[in-house]
Amino acid sequence: MKYRKRLLIPALATVLLAGGPVLGQVPSPVPPGPEAAAATTQAPEADADADADDSASTATMTAADLETLLDGFLPYALKRGDIAGAVVTIVKDGDILFKKGYGVADRATGQAIDPDTTIFRPGSISKLFTWIAVMQQAEAGRLDLDADINTYLDFKIPATFAEPVTMRHILTHTAGFEEVVKDLIVLNDSQPMALGTLLSAHVPARIFKPGTVVAYSNYGTALAGYVVERLSGENFADYITRHIMQPAGMKYATMAQPLPADMAGLMSKGYESSRDPARPFEIINHAPAGSLSASGADMARFMIAVLNHGDGPNGRILRPETLAQMLSPQHRPLPGQQLAMGLGFYEQNRNGYRIMGHGGDTVLFHSDLSLWLDEGVGVFISLNSTGDERSPGPIRSELHRLIADRYFPAKAPTAPAPTETVKRNVPVGGTFYSSRRADHTLVSFINLFSQGDLVTNEDGTASFTLFRDFAGLPKRWREVAPDRWQEVGTDSLMHTRTDADGRIVTITTDDYPAIFIFERVPASINKGWSLPLLGATLFLALFTALWWPVAALVRRRYGRAHPLAGGDLLADRLVRVSSLMALVSLGGMIGVLTLAITPLMEGSIGWLLALLKLAGWLGILGLLPAGWRAWQVWRQPAGWGVRLRATLTVAMFLSVAWFLTTYNLAGFSLTY
Repeated sequence: MKYRKRLLIPALATVLLAGGPVLGQVPSPVPPGPEAAAATTQAPEADADADADDSASTATMTAADLETLLDGFLPYALKRGDIAGAVVTIVKDGDILFKKGYGVADRATGQAIDPDTTIFRPGSISKLFTWIAVMQQAEAGRLDLDADINTYLDFKIPATFAEPVTMRHILTHTAGFEEVVKDLIVLNDSQPMALGTLLSAHVPARIFKPGTVVAYSNYGTALAGYVVERLSGENFADYITRHIMQPAGMKYATMAQPLPADMAGLMSKGYESSRDPARPFEIINHAPAGSLSASGADMARFMIAVLNHGDGPNGRILRPETLAQMLSPQHRPLPGQQLAMGLGFYEQNRNGYRIMGHGGDTVLFHSDLSLWLDEGVGVFISLNSTGDERSPGPIRSELHRLIADRYFPAKAPTAPAPTETVKRNVPVGGTFYSSRRADHTLVSFINLFSQGDLVTNEDGTASFTLFRDFAGLPKRWREVAPDRWQEVGTDSLMHTRTDADGRIVTITTDDYPAIFIFERVPASINKGWSLPLLGATLFLALFTALWWPVAALVRRRYGRAHPLAGGDLLADRLVRVSSLMALVSLGGMIGVLTLAITPLMEGSIGWLLALLKLAGWLGILGLLPAGWRAWQVWRQPAGWGVRLRATLTVAMFLSVAWFLTTYNLAGFSLTY
C-alpha cells in the first residue's frame, strides 16, 4: 500500500510497481539508485566477516554474533538513509534469539526504541494475519476456497469473465482486479471507513481472467477480511486479536484504528524525512490489507507460532496441514520461475533455502518478514521513516542478504553461466508495464510513465530498464535456456514468455516476489510515440495560450489593430481559452500525481480533480473553434505559416482529446 508523496510518477513507474509504490505494501520494486547503494554499504568488519563466510564455513547464529553483524551495518545505514529508527527481531528454534532497536522512536524527545513495547506499523505484513483468518474459516467448514466469492458477500463482484473470482484467486493475487488508490491511507486521527461500505462503493474493474495473471491487490485482501468478518460475526480487528494474536502471545499488537488508549503512547513516531515533523497515525481504510500495529517482539512471537506449525503459547492458530498448504507453492507467474505465491505468503528463496514471508510499506513505515522454514529461523525488520526515499528497500534487502549469506550460504557452488546466448529468430526488444496497474481510472495516466524497455546490448546480452542493480544501472541478462535468463556475474534469474511469432510478451524476475509481472505495452499507448506526443501537445498548448497576451502587448506597443474580427476573432479567443484549459488539465493531473499523493489517497482533493476534469472538457471543446478557424484559413487566401499554425492547433486539440479520454482524465467519475 505504498505511495511516495513527492515523486509518485517515478515511484509508480515500476510499481504499477510496483512499488507501490508505490500502491501496495510490498518490498519496493523500484530498483535503488546510487544513494541507496551508499546507504547499504556495510561496515568493514561486517563485510570482512561476510566475505570470509562465503569462502569458509558457515557462522553460528548466536545473539552475540548477530549483534556484531547488525551493529556494524544498521546504525550507518539508517544515518545515511535519513531513517530515524528501526527494530529488528530474529527467532530461532522456537525462541526469540535477538531483539534490538536502532535509532529513535521520537526525534523530538530522543526516545529510544524498545523492541518489546515500541509499536511499529508493519504494513502489508498485516495480510498474513488476514490470510490465516481466512484459512481458519476454511478449517471451520464455513468457507470453500474455490467457491464464487459472491457466495459470501452482501454485494456482487460483477461477472466480467465467465470464471468467478474465488478466495484461492484472492489468496494468490490472481483475482484480476485493477489497482485502487482512493481512500487507501489517511494521515489523520479519524476513524476508518466501514469495510463493507468502502468495498461495495467502489468495486474495481477486473482486467485479467481469474487465475491467469498475478497482480497484487489491496482491494482483494480487504475483500477477504470482510468475508472473515461476515462469516465469523465478529469485528475484523477483534477477530484477529482473539483468534491469532492472543493464541500467539502477542501483547502489544492490534489491527484496531486508531490505537487503543493503552497502546497509543507506545507508538513510534513516523517520519518522511529529517526535514519533516512526525506525521499523524496512518489510518488504513482497507484495514485487512495493512492496519497492523505491533512491537518487534510481538512480531517475533507471530513468527514463532508460524514456524512451530501453528502452535502458539496460548493455543493453536492453524492446523499443521493447513499452514503447510499456505506455505507451499500455489501459483508461478511464468513456467520455470523459481519464486511462487503460496496462499498469502510468498517465496523469497536465497542460496537454495526455502524462505517464505511478506513485505510491507505504508507512507511512513517500511518492513519485511522472512521465514527460513526448514531452519526454524525468522527475521523481522521495520523502519519508521521513508528517509531519502531510496533507502528503505535496499536496507531491508541488504539485511536479508547479510543474514542469508552469513548463516545460510549456498549449499553447493553455483555453476558458471554459459557464455553463449540462446539464438532467437526475432530480435529481443519491446516495451512493457506492470500487471499491477489501473486501466479504467485517472490513475491509469501513470501507465504512460511506468513503461520499461527490453533492449539487446552490444555483447549479446539483454537488459530490461526497470531491473537495475544497486548502482542504478540496468542489469545484463544472458539467455541460458529458452525464456530463462541469468544475470551476468550472479545467479539471479529473469524469466520470459514468448508468443507464436517469437516475440517476448511477458517478463518477470526472481529478484522480486511473485506478485506482479511485466506485460508488453499495447502499441496504442506505447511511450515511444505517446510521450513525445504529450510533450509536443503541452508545448503547443502553452504556446497557443501565451501567444494571446504576447500578441496583444505587441499590438499595443505598435498601435496596431487586431487582424481578425467578427466570428474569426471569437473563434481565435475561444481557441486561446481552450488551450489554457487543456494545459491546466493535463499539467494539473501530472502535478497531482507527482506532488499530492497523500491527498489523492485520502480522497480529500475531489474538488480539485473535478475542476481539472472540467478544464479538460473545456480543452476538448476547443477542437470546435479550432476546426472552424482552420477551415476558414484553408478556404481563403492565406500564407502557409498561418495555415500551418491553424492545422497544428487542430492536431493539438485532437491530441488533448486523445490523452484525456484514453487515460480517463475527462470523465465524470471521481472513483479511482
